[in-house]
Amino acid sequence: MPCDEVALGPIRVVADCRVLSDEPDGAAFCQDSAFELLAHPGRRIVSTHLLSAGPTVTLSQLLDYVFSQSDTGSESKATRQEVTQAFTNRHLPKLDAEGYISYDLEHQQITATAKTANMKPYLAVAVLQERTTDSGREASDR
Repeated sequence: MPCDEVALGPIRVVADCRVLSDEPDGAAFCQDSAFELLAHPGRRIVSTHLLSAGPTVTLSQLLDYVFSQSDTGSESKATRQEVTQAFTNRHLPKLDAEGYISYDLEHQQITATAKTANMKPYLAVAVLQERTTDSGREASDR
């Protein structure tokens, strides 16, 4: 196999992720990064809610949305605290670090960024995949 064919794939990925661009790091959008972030349901929930209710939501509004989408029906004080910690310690900081949201811990506000809207088509694919997987599980459980 010629070297050109072997190198083409990685070069394309590097170019797609704008590693070779002159743009500042925070402005670059990488589909691999988007899919990696959207791999977790908690981050899909943040993105979904922010895109539908944004451009800014409070942590309390986000948590209300999380529990409205939950099929467990359990919103005890302990459960809410555990979910709050998961979002404030993991999901929101991770999305913020990658520039997909702006998270203000002091004011407990989550704000959309330019990269938030770029995530929309990847979010649609991730949600569709999640629904397809869930439907397959339900069918096999019958």
